[in-house]
Amino acid sequence: MSYKLPDEKDLEAMIGIVGKNYATNNKAITASYLAKSVMGLESQIADIVVRPKYVEEVRKILLYCSEEKIAVSPISGGLSGGFACPTIKPAGVQMDLGRMNRILEIDEDNRYAVVEPGVTNGELWAYMHKHHPDWAPPIADGAPPAATVMGDAIDRGFALYTSSTGPQGDNFMCAEVVFPNGDIVRTGSWALPFAKPFYKYGLGPDMWSFLMGSQGTMGVITKAAVKIYPHPDSKTVIAWGMDNPYDMQDVTLDVGKLEFGVSHNTVMVQGGNWPLVMTRWPKDKIPQDYEFYEKAGISQWWMNWECWAQSQKELDNVVETINGVCEKYKKSNRCRNPDAMKPWELHPKQIASRMKKPNKIAVPYSFWEAGFLFITWYTPWNECAHFAEMYNGVLEKYGFPPVMWIASIERCRQAICMPIICFDSTKDEDFERVQEVNRETTEYSLKQGWLNYRPDPYIHAPLTYSQAAMYWKYLRAWKKIVDPNMIMHPGRLGLP
Repeated sequence: MSYKLPDEKDLEAMIGIVGKNYATNNKAITASYLAKSVMGLESQIADIVVRPKYVEEVRKILLYCSEEKIAVSPISGGLSGGFACPTIKPAGVQMDLGRMNRILEIDEDNRYAVVEPGVTNGELWAYMHKHHPDWAPPIADGAPPAATVMGDAIDRGFALYTSSTGPQGDNFMCAEVVFPNGDIVRTGSWALPFAKPFYKYGLGPDMWSFLMGSQGTMGVITKAAVKIYPHPDSKTVIAWGMDNPYDMQDVTLDVGKLEFGVSHNTVMVQGGNWPLVMTRWPKDKIPQDYEFYEKAGISQWWMNWECWAQSQKELDNVVETINGVCEKYKKSNRCRNPDAMKPWELHPKQIASRMKKPNKIAVPYSFWEAGFLFITWYTPWNECAHFAEMYNGVLEKYGFPPVMWIASIERCRQAICMPIICFDSTKDEDFERVQEVNRETTEYSLKQGWLNYRPDPYIHAPLTYSQAAMYWKYLRAWKKIVDPNMIMHPGRLGLP
């Protein structure tokens, strides 16, 4: 594909749409957006940044850029883990949707909130806490408060009760979408002018789900209805340690299968290994051998269950059941090392910190070295230990610390496996080693039937779609309908 490099005439056109304060080609401002791209290595600096406020402004920008064949990359906050900047050269227009930040509706009976793309985790959580304290929105777990609810949703991300309710995309009901051809489409029941956004599947095939994971490659989502859930006072965290990922995997699956009255109460189930702990501090300030962490009471592997319940009695039953399952597993012939499996007695401050929302558990990792990369894969739950063993082996082979984070999706129906590559971003050779890890692990993982999430557009996407040619064919065909001039950035999907 060929695209036009934006010039001063195009900047004037953007100013004519949004006003002089909200469109710029100032190098300092355009470069500042690059810093937000924390999970990709290939981002480019945009030529123009434009900040619309209204749906009609979004529509006019897309129509203009489509006519001129200028690439467009929309972002809501750029902090939810997706690509924050374009990957097309020339980079084109960065559409920052941060000014579209209204919380439009809260419906407690039908249990949804309607938000614009610029609404952040912190803003929605604070608003609900003040005005609707008995209800919790699906904010991203681990992303910073400044990350947006919408950005995490489009990425099918990781909400604070993902283990109970499913991936973030399942918490989104209906949407309003502006396509580059100028059409404004509402999905689900919202397609009818007088309907509430109460039914995701709408008037026929579900267009909204087709946009999940599109990374902004199809159009700009300007409104969405998100599910809200009860926010009870009875909460706690249970943790167990072990010395291998297989015991972590199997005992967690035992709990996950207790769906009614137990695992539905486990809103966040996540574990990892001891190198995950050391990534939270500067590399030169902490020991890097396990002996130090073992003395501190940290197991080589662990799993914790964050539990919510409507009453203390209900919570006590959940806690007793989970501990009972772990004790039973420890005594069974399935347990690989009963001596290493033990409850982790958390300090009240540890529990209180985990309960605080929005949390910042995914923010400090870059302190270990100058850069980090979240590589994220979906596997069946009962294959996540195999994934961890394979990936950690490759990380060590290339000289990286074997950092692994694994979380349950929908009561262990899937695992989201999150190796974290800590590297020195000042060294070109480290970037090359990162991509070698990417290539080797991707080739292996695809043969196992595992799915990459937030793909790298130069390794994950091409290798994946080369094995799914018919899927790729129809993905391109859909994009051609809504984006005939292919101006929307390719995201991580490697689309034109």
